Amino acid sequence: MPFTTHNVNGLVYDTADGLYAVGGTHHAFTTRLGGVSPAPFDSLNFFERNGDTAENVLENYRLLGEAAGLPMSRAVGNRQVHGDLVRRVRAEDAGKLLWDERPHDADALLTDVPNLPLVAYSADCCTILLHDPTCRCVGAVHAGWKGTALGVALKAVVAMMSVYGADPTTIRAALGPSIGACCFETDRDVPDAIRAELSESADAYIAARGSGKYRVDLRQINRLWLLRGGLDPRHIEVHPDCTMCHPERYWSHRRLGARRGGQIAVIALEEP
Repeated sequence: MPFTTHNVNGLVYDTADGLYAVGGTHHAFTTRLGGVSPAPFDSLNFFERNGDTAENVLENYRLLGEAAGLPMSRAVGNRQVHGDLVRRVRAEDAGKLLWDERPHDADALLTDVPNLPLVAYSADCCTILLHDPTCRCVGAVHAGWKGTALGVALKAVVAMMSVYGADPTTIRAALGPSIGACCFETDRDVPDAIRAELSESADAYIAARGSGKYRVDLRQINRLWLLRGGLDPRHIEVHPDCTMCHPERYWSHRRLGARRGGQIAVIALEEP
């Protein structure tokens, strides 16, 4: 598996081997293990709007930063809208983590500012971390099924190219744990929306189940968008875990409902 699990004083997170090997960033894909939040948010929860306290969530950010070498006191989140909006994060946005402080309604954040961690939130949806070591910029993307259908991953890559001069052939991408095709059963609206954008190229990742139901592989469809953006397939890593299959390790909205925590994917440029 091209991911490594880290356990630092009980706080468990994963890193992508390819992102780590190229250097220049710190990053993490979190689990639900190792924080301070009480049940039903036990314990490493990063959602403060489901009933947990902001104090607990901020302490979980601090613990993650300490474990993973990330300056989480400067981290920036977004108010995710399940769309394809991409926004640039600047130095003055540092530290805007809690919902009401976040600078953008968007599903992808980009920056070229060192020591400014970008956060994408998930409890089944795909998260994608991007890094171009050549022009030194990073991105954090949230892709639910609507964002996946709209190609938010591709739009983040295109924005990195237009804003920072990124070269898609040198961009590295890592897709974190999310609900897998094993568990993501949908009505016809989801495959129809995906096929409207990707045509027959998406068919390999959509399986009819009968009675109008389908199984959809969101991670592989997001990988397909990244390939359309010009990324080298050797530079795309896909985490194998399904969040719904492993409730002991991850938060899953489909399995646990609305009163539960959430995990994050986070990435920050190092100082040159």
